[in-house]
Amino acid sequence: MKNSITEVGALIDVQRIGAGFCLLLGLVGAGLGVHLTRLKFQMLYTPCLSAYGGCRIGGLDCDDALGSSMSIFLGLPISLWGTAFYLTTAVASAAALRRDAWGGTAAHLLLCLAGFSVLVSMVLGTYTVLALTTACPFCLSLYAVSVLLLGGAFVVWRPPGAPHVPFDVIRRTRLADALDGVFALAMVLVLATGLQSMVFNGLRNRVNAQDGCPEPVAALPAPSIRVGATEPQAILALFLDMTCTKCRSEFKKVGLALKEGKFPAPVQLWIFHIPRQACDLEALPAYDRTDDNARADRACMAARAVECIEKLQPGAGFELIGGMFALHDNREEDTPLFTTERIGNKAVELGMEIDPDDEDNAFVRCINHDTEVLARITEHQRYADGPNFSTPTLMIYHAVAGAPDMSRKPLVANANTSLATIMEYVVAQAAETQP
Repeated sequence: MKNSITEVGALIDVQRIGAGFCLLLGLVGAGLGVHLTRLKFQMLYTPCLSAYGGCRIGGLDCDDALGSSMSIFLGLPISLWGTAFYLTTAVASAAALRRDAWGGTAAHLLLCLAGFSVLVSMVLGTYTVLALTTACPFCLSLYAVSVLLLGGAFVVWRPPGAPHVPFDVIRRTRLADALDGVFALAMVLVLATGLQSMVFNGLRNRVNAQDGCPEPVAALPAPSIRVGATEPQAILALFLDMTCTKCRSEFKKVGLALKEGKFPAPVQLWIFHIPRQACDLEALPAYDRTDDNARADRACMAARAVECIEKLQPGAGFELIGGMFALHDNREEDTPLFTTERIGNKAVELGMEIDPDDEDNAFVRCINHDTEVLARITEHQRYADGPNFSTPTLMIYHAVAGAPDMSRKPLVANANTSLATIMEYVVAQAAETQP
């Protein structure tokens, strides 16, 4: 008899340990959710303070996940809902530590919450695989938390070797108790969501979207590539690196809006190059923006190619940028993103009468030897290096006689700035007087 009592006591301990494990997981999940909500807040309302790859671990980062349409649910970040949900599971786990909570139904409710968490994780995980270029490491951590939570909840519901109450019995004999538990947990979820929502929306009114943005004071270098209105009310200066995926999305966002006439005022887009490697080592011996991946993918060759085609065939530079970014989709393994052949083929598609296999054609000679083009790119790099521009950076100026009005402070945007916000900046800068 004594051994049986000890055995039962050990089994009860396993159940308590499982509930404590679930409580810890709930708090960990809530903490991860708060961190993701903070990153999302920065991306939405203080984009210049939101560093790209700020949660980078290995080859993974949160940018794609936080910028996707799935990151918002009912007007609030999905991570905010996740925080409230994991706090709710933590309360259910604490209740399960007391086996008599809600008539002994706490373990059943905890199992239901854990099962729902795994289902949501499966949906979001599938979306990540199908729609995003990289997974968010903190999101993956939450998926792992959900799986572990389900395992812990199962142990609480059905500890090894111990009797348990099936769901059918709960439905027939303890339904009122279970509904009390559901109501209590629903209140926790509502309160946790509501309090977070108040803080999230309250803080957005206390920050400025220009917080942390660079403040260039010198006049812009002269660009060779200008597209848009001939008499602009605002000038958009876009600083790009052709090897940068964020630059690709920014160019597509701004370029498409320009092409489709979506801007609320006449604008002109100026293109500047900030390859993340020193294109002229003598002029920039200690360039701060150097990136090994950009160097391997030949970022400088891409910038020089764009400037060269604009020089040899005025008006084609902007189109070549789009073609160069398209090469990201079908890059070859263990091969630089940009090679003379790949760039030459794109130039031919734009109507340049050259032989891409001929390394002595005018286009290739310009890429390799034109000092004027190299000096222009170096000037762009030097200008962006001072204020430490992110890659990419978009500056919106008030325009006077087709040139930036340096008496008015430019508004700065980057890849984390929404198109709607950029439109607001254009309206502000197009006005005759600064708001």
